[in-house]
Amino acid sequence: MNERRPDGAPGSVRTPTHYHCYKWSGSGQEWDRLGRTDTLDVNSPDRPPQRTNDWLNKSPRLIAAVRTSAGDARDWLVAEWGRVCENALYPVPAWVDGEDRAAAALAAIESASWPTYSQWLAGGTIVLLSVVGTDQTCH
Repeated sequence: MNERRPDGAPGSVRTPTHYHCYKWSGSGQEWDRLGRTDTLDVNSPDRPPQRTNDWLNKSPRLIAAVRTSAGDARDWLVAEWGRVCENALYPVPAWVDGEDRAAAALAAIESASWPTYSQWLAGGTIVLLSVVGTDQTCH
């Protein structure tokens, strides 16, 4: 594993023992409120984080899956992305999908550059998907 720190977080990167696969969705109004700290607690454990690595500090209910290998975590991310794109507000261009995206996601996971994808859905909902590796004993 690369010794790169995700999001500039302090400390050295340790080899993950497993990967948390996160999924958060909310309405457009809720998403808009996230940018205004006077109206919503952005540190709430039930809200998506400001920094990708901070998913680990959020509510466990946001963990949609747990995978033990980088490849399995990538497979979850790519599959969820495919399902999300089926309901996208606007058509998703072909270049956004496919083998290249899967390869890039795996490279990001293997280098601890935790990938996050987002998509607006028909009906005014936004979905965020993210994979973050950890060596914490949390399950």
